[in-house]
Parts: sequence; structure tokens; C-alpha cells
Amino acid sequence: MISNLKIIFMCITLIISVFFPFVLAVIVLKKYSGVLKSILIGALIFFISQIVLRMPVIQILSKQNYFIEFSKHYILYFLFLGMTAGIFEEIGRYIGFRGFLKDRLDYQNGIAYGIGHGGIESVLIVGITYINNIVYSFLINAGILNLLLKGKVGAGVVGTIKSALINTPDSAFLLAGFERVFTMAIQIALSLLVLVAVKKRKLYYLILAILLHTIIDAPVAYMSLLKVNIFALEFVVLLWAVLSLVYIIKWKDIHRIQEN
Repeated sequence: MISNLKIIFMCITLIISVFFPFVLAVIVLKKYSGVLKSILIGALIFFISQIVLRMPVIQILSKQNYFIEFSKHYILYFLFLGMTAGIFEEIGRYIGFRGFLKDRLDYQNGIAYGIGHGGIESVLIVGITYINNIVYSFLINAGILNLLLKGKVGAGVVGTIKSALINTPDSAFLLAGFERVFTMAIQIALSLLVLVAVKKRKLYYLILAILLHTIIDAPVAYMSLLKVNIFALEFVVLLWAVLSLVYIIKWKDIHRIQEN
């Protein structure tokens, strides 16, 4: 059985993952005029770079014997996943700013782009997952999950779904929502960093963004595999979010950018 508390936590995370980006977008749209395009381009670039390109490539690789063997070397494997995420997303950002927003290379459009990028990630990666989690939880509690999924997925898959939902600590489902808040700050900061690469025509800022993306993603994924305490793991993400927030606030001073 899935406890009512666990389902409530899932619902809270679902609400945060969907409505927090929406609220941020509304605030930015009210504060800055003409940034809707940047929000939409940010969302589009994430969708293309991750959903259309990177994830299918990873899925294809995951069926290859050599990649299966490689994935057993966990440190290298998670570095690979983190780096590919960085390469696809940060180069995507670079293309977004240089190709579609080259006349909008200012602070407010960098913020807006980050909200679009991080917001669609939150909805597609976490929001949809938690809709499934909630539905599966009710089906498990009703005792009909096996019946409904019979013949559609393997028995092992049903067992994995049940095990994950039943054995995962209640707090993990709540903290996933807070992680989305932390991650949004990181996505905005990385967007502003890549914007500098385009604005100043210095590619080392793009390389720095890729490296930072890798450094943020890979250790967190590895810690999760090692079953590090969920609060410790989220504390690491929180630290990155705080650093990102400082960078966002000090962006103009750090890069000595003067805007009208």
C-alpha cells in the first residue's frame, strides 16, 4: 500500500513542478516587457536538445552491449551522462541566444530564457513523472495495477514500479518538489553564463557552462546511486542553487556589463 502521506507529498511536488515555473514566468512577464519570446525559445531549445536529441541517443546506446558494460563503471558512466547533458543543453542555449535572440542579449532576456528552459524541464521530466506516480499509487492501493498493465508491460516492470513507490521514503517525494525550485535557479544562472559567451563572443564561457553542468549533475546522480541520505543529497543541490542565486544577482557586476 502507498500511504496517504506519500500521495500528498507527490501531489505537492506535482503542483510545485508545474505551477512554480508558471508563476515565475508571469512575474517576469509583468516586470519586463518583450521577454515572452525568450521564455518560449528557452522551452523549445530544452525540448529539442533533451527530448528530441539526447534522450533518444541515450536510449539507443543503452541497448548496445558495449554501452551496457561501460555503464557498470559508475563514475565514468555518470560523468558521461552529466557531460552529455551539459553539451546538448549548453550548446542548445548558445544556439538559442545566437540564432534566435541575438537582438535580446540582456539580463532580463537571460532570466526569461532560463525560466523557459528550466520550466519546461520541470513540467516534462518531473510533472509528468509525478502524474504517473500518483495514478500508479491509486491503482496499487486499489489492487488493480497488475490487471490494468497485464500484457502491456512485462511483469518485471510492474514489480519495479511497485517497489519504487512502496520502498522510496516519503520525504523523497516531497524533496523532489523543492529540488525543482533549486534547479530553476541553476538553469537561470547557466543561461546567463551562456548569454555572456554570445554577448562577449568568448567561447570559454560556453565551455565553463558545460563543465559546471557536468560537475553539478554527475556527483548528484552518483550520490543517488550510492543511496546517500536524501537530505544530504538535496543539500548539495541547495548549495549550487545558492551559488547560482548569488551569480544571478551579481551578474552585471561580475561581467562588468552596462545596460540601459
